[in-house]
Amino acid sequence: MINFDLSTEKLRLAFGNKNYRKGYSAIKHFFSQNNFEHHQYSGYLSRAAMSYAEVYDLVLDSMVSKLPWLATCVQKFDATNVTSQSNMLNAIKQTASKQAADIPSLLEGDDEVVL
Repeated sequence: MINFDLSTEKLRLAFGNKNYRKGYSAIKHFFSQNNFEHHQYSGYLSRAAMSYAEVYDLVLDSMVSKLPWLATCVQKFDATNVTSQSNMLNAIKQTASKQAADIPSLLEGDDEVVL
């Protein structure tokens, strides 16, 4: 998993005020061409297992040369080894739905309820 933060101010200098989001588009294109999927915000997950050496080679050898402005705009760039992933979206929604159903019974009576 790769996550990064870019400086909007420096992106505006590199691409212009109206076009600064092109930096994010270029990164998304780069990662999609290299077998990554966009995960959240500035997060990309490899579709196949990769060693740290492979990630370093991809970023340092290929990405930096194809996106030369990246070095000036990047504020943080992390690679994380993800061994398994669990989508908790349904569990969160089910729990919230159950809790919402319990709220009317909690509100019955004169007792003060703090949520």
